[in-house]
Amino acid sequence: MAKQSIGKRVARAAATGGSRTRRGEAPVFFYTAVALVVIFGAFAIGYSRYERLNPTGSAASAPTVGQTWHVAFGVYDCNSFLPNLKAQTNTSKLSFYTTGDGLIVVSPKTKLFEGSNANLGNFALDYPGLYISGSKVTYPGHAALTNGLTCNGKPATIKVETWSSLVAKGTVVTGNPGAIRFSDQQLITVGLVPAGVNLPQPSSRTALVNLPTSQALATSTTLAGTASTAAPATTAAAG
Repeated sequence: MAKQSIGKRVARAAATGGSRTRRGEAPVFFYTAVALVVIFGAFAIGYSRYERLNPTGSAASAPTVGQTWHVAFGVYDCNSFLPNLKAQTNTSKLSFYTTGDGLIVVSPKTKLFEGSNANLGNFALDYPGLYISGSKVTYPGHAALTNGLTCNGKPATIKVETWSSLVAKGTVVTGNPGAIRFSDQQLITVGLVPAGVNLPQPSSRTALVNLPTSQALATSTTLAGTASTAAPATTAAAG
């Protein structure tokens, strides 16, 4: 009777707990599964980043990687333009930058900055101290320009105007100026002026004319200035 009792206990232990040798083995399959999850996760993150920077599908609209455009840009304070933004350094990875002549170089380095992402807001993000909105402009080395300040004793507001070329009619932009999409040979002026006052083309338009690769810009700056001020500005919403 005692032998049968011992046999039953041994059988019960084998069925529920396994042997001591089995319990002491390392959980190889568990660690292998964890390692595979980590490796797959790292791969997924890396691939996702690559896809974000290099999206596939339909061809992107201009500007695309490999293209280089130039945009004249200026900030106007009541009666005069502020000095040109200083040249940026280490521009090899910047898709939008300035060389100190008042021009913005538009040259997407990745697909992320092609097409509609080539805009004034993304340029400002990479220029320390520069911020542009429909109600406020902060500019390196100058006091902030905001709605509610005065120009020659008159209430003034932030205004934005663009020109598709030197001889084009100006377009007053409403909404977020950061959404202004760049185009080649474009001109952009952001300024603080009283109601009813038109903004002039940026003074850097001269640099635009003198670009070695400039095309279709033989018209004199005098004629361009006359065309831009004589024609009434149209209005467009940014974005």
